[in-house]
Amino acid sequence: MTKVVAAAEDVRSTDATLLIKELSAELATLYQVSDGSAGFAPEDVEVPRSAFIVARLDDHPVGCGAMRPLDEDTVEVKRMYTRADFRRKGVAQAILIEIERLAGEFGYKSIKLQTGPLQPEAVALYERVGYYRIPIFSGDWDQVLAFQKDLLLVHDR
Repeated sequence: MTKVVAAAEDVRSTDATLLIKELSAELATLYQVSDGSAGFAPEDVEVPRSAFIVARLDDHPVGCGAMRPLDEDTVEVKRMYTRADFRRKGVAQAILIEIERLAGEFGYKSIKLQTGPLQPEAVALYERVGYYRIPIFSGDWDQVLAFQKDLLLVHDR
C-alpha cells in the first residue's frame, strides 16, 4: 500500500473545502444537528502558528485536520476527518503526526482537542497515540470529550 502523505495546504483550496464540507455533513447527520462545523471557520487557520493539513494517498485527498492557537503555549486540533473508504489505514495518525511536528516547530507546549461520544474510533485513536482526558475547555455542549497531549513527550521520542 502506498504511504499516506500529510502536509499543510491552503484551507481554501478545492480539496480542503470539499473535505471540510464532507466532515461537517457527516457530523450534522451523526449528531442530528443543522450545523456540523463545530465552530470552525477557515480564518481560524489563517493566523500565525496555525495550519490546515490534507492527507493524500496516491495524490488523492483522503483526510484532513486543522490546528489553531488557543494561547501562546497551546494549540487546538480541529476538523479531524478521514473519508469512509480510507479509515483504518493510518490516515488520521499521519495527520496527527504532522500536526504534532508543526506544533513543536511553532513552539507550542501542548495540544488539546475535543470530540464527541458518538465517535469511539476517534477516542480510541487519541488514547492510543498518547492523548489523555481533560475537562471540556471550549463550548457549552456537555457531551464533549476533551483530550490533551503534552509536546515534551513528543520531543522525547
